Amino acid sequence: MRTRFLLFILLILVINLQGQPKRQYGILEGIVFDENRQPLIGANVRIENSLIGAATNRKGMFRIIRVPVGQHKVRFSMVGYEQKVIDVEIKLNQTTFVEVQMQQVAIQTNEIFVTASKYEQKLSEIPISVSALSSQELSQRNIKRFDEALKFVSGINMTSDQISIRGSSGYTRGAGSRVLLLFDGIPLYTGDTGDIIWQLIPVQEIDRVEVVKSAGSALYGSQAIGGVINVVSKDFSGTPVTYFKTLGGFYDKPYYKEWNWSQRTRYFNNLILSHTRKIGDAGLTISASRFEDDSYKMNSYTKRYSLFVKSKININPTNNIQFLFNGTTYKSGSYLYWKDSRNALVPPESQIGQWVKTLRYNVHLNYQNLYSSNTLFYFKNSWFHNDWWDNTESNNKSKSEYIRSELSVNYFPNDIHKIVAGVEGSYSIVSSNIFSNPTAFGLALYGQDEVRVFKRLKLTTGLRIDYQNVENNLTELNFNPKIGLNYSYSDNLFFRASAGRGYRAPTPSELFSTTNVSGIRVVPNPNLKSESSWSFETGMNYTFEDLFKLDFAIFDNELYNFIEPSLEPSGAFIQFRNVTRARILGSEINFSTDFFHKKLKFDIGYTYLHAYDLKNNHFLKYRPKHLLYLSSSYKYDFVQLGLDFRYWNRLDKIDDELIQFGIVKDGDLRDKVLLTDLNLSFDLFRFKIPLRVYFTVNNLFNYNYIEMIGNLGPIRSFTFSLEGIL
Repeated sequence: MRTRFLLFILLILVINLQGQPKRQYGILEGIVFDENRQPLIGANVRIENSLIGAATNRKGMFRIIRVPVGQHKVRFSMVGYEQKVIDVEIKLNQTTFVEVQMQQVAIQTNEIFVTASKYEQKLSEIPISVSALSSQELSQRNIKRFDEALKFVSGINMTSDQISIRGSSGYTRGAGSRVLLLFDGIPLYTGDTGDIIWQLIPVQEIDRVEVVKSAGSALYGSQAIGGVINVVSKDFSGTPVTYFKTLGGFYDKPYYKEWNWSQRTRYFNNLILSHTRKIGDAGLTISASRFEDDSYKMNSYTKRYSLFVKSKININPTNNIQFLFNGTTYKSGSYLYWKDSRNALVPPESQIGQWVKTLRYNVHLNYQNLYSSNTLFYFKNSWFHNDWWDNTESNNKSKSEYIRSELSVNYFPNDIHKIVAGVEGSYSIVSSNIFSNPTAFGLALYGQDEVRVFKRLKLTTGLRIDYQNVENNLTELNFNPKIGLNYSYSDNLFFRASAGRGYRAPTPSELFSTTNVSGIRVVPNPNLKSESSWSFETGMNYTFEDLFKLDFAIFDNELYNFIEPSLEPSGAFIQFRNVTRARILGSEINFSTDFFHKKLKFDIGYTYLHAYDLKNNHFLKYRPKHLLYLSSSYKYDFVQLGLDFRYWNRLDKIDDELIQFGIVKDGDLRDKVLLTDLNLSFDLFRFKIPLRVYFTVNNLFNYNYIEMIGNLGPIRSFTFSLEGIL
């Protein structure tokens, strides 16, 4: 079957390359600038109801060739600016030049997203909840690792390094994620544990982040049962640019003297260097970084090196090839839980001296063919290498290879239908003394059609069929449909509703784990089945002129056969089992506004969750009922001051079994969480000095809180960074 699949992919590709349709074309060129006539870099230019577009260069210029002759509407968009649509006429073999001025806004309406449907959509066209983060927000908060930025997105809760969108996940060390992470549309998860490797994301190369807050399995498959996060990287610079960032900081003393286990200040630092340029019809970005963290906990240090390479070659005006490499290697200490509450930053003696070493990289090759103005083909191939080992008593080690290919087409036959379809195949092989040596094969077909029923109503339907085979005997077939409606009552008021099925196949770590972790024996369960869900949502989005924006949603997620680690009643061992039939009911509201001519901004996000295990009659682990996020910023000339506040209630349920059998001492200690972060920046580009200075204080009031069982959350820390162009 694998051979037939590869031959099918090659056949489709060959057919695709056989010539182009005979049509008449012209060229569209122009410049985009702000109200001060300063060029806007990276503004998005798109021909409406087509797949043709471009982005502006460092001079604010753009050029689109092979634009069909005739009248067109052209949309200009950029984060922080009001969208603009103009009418243009393209003439045969002639160049049409336009000048476009965009106005800066604090409250952006009808933002553009690509993740929800695998093509560009206005917010008013999307039937599910989405959020976005800009590169400016990431820089302002001075983050050291990408997942730190997600803590400020409404509806997201981070438990250590594991992410939960609207209660989709709790915390399970070494098990697969229920949220799919994409980098430029490429899945990034390991072939053995299905974990997200946040360290592979080069923060300095992020242009924007899109978050889909509903099951995405109808388009993206297994890992997307709880949502999708897509990191979109920056485009190449038209002129050579060398960028640097140096970051340093330290942790404050713990709140209680008895917690102060170290006699010296605990530091962290980060050094980044990158270069980007265009060379003829090719683009190249290379970025390298080093990160060191002493940590505020004993035996929780990290030392990491990372490399990122992105290149793109335009074969001709309609064909290009893109290459991506994300790689990291690091060594970190092992800290599972505290010794006891009086030694809250010190692990048990058995963990002291333990470490984990890793080598991970992802290689991606993407071919893109603009067959016509309304037909776009993608052929995406990726290889994820994952290798890690530790020095625990079991000497655990695992090496996995995950290979994936996808052929897809975006087809817009007219202004009524927008169709996406594709075929995807994957193969993984694991060599491990902890997960055995399994192989897995997957094959999927998917399709989606967005239909404009009438001017203000759009209907989206889709279906994905997934075939999974593990070790040639664990076979499953999953059908994941979706349906969505979006109604634009006016240009500022949108209503949405959606329903869809999600699923997640068990990972090799959940099926075959055989190890001993701090005295806890883990045994395999090859009879695990896929977990599934039905997600329902309805919501609205309203923008009142340039004063405020309001988004509200209510949702219901029905969960079946959820996979959880279960401690055997005698406490003898842990095994992953399909144990949970659960329901997550909730609502989410987001409000944004500004004052004093956009200088003072406020964002408020509140999420309510009722996450309940219907089978065992208790709340789901690590799901807070109330999540409240407040953000504010004030900008005056070249100075910006920001304040972030996060609250969530005391967790109703954690890993009680670890407390019951005395594995984690004082493990039941926990309380509500009240965190405040302060950030300050100085933009010296204002004075033609190519530097920006950032200063942050995380956990400003040094609030003590439990991040997960037996783990004290990060104490107060101070960070200073300097970034600029050489």
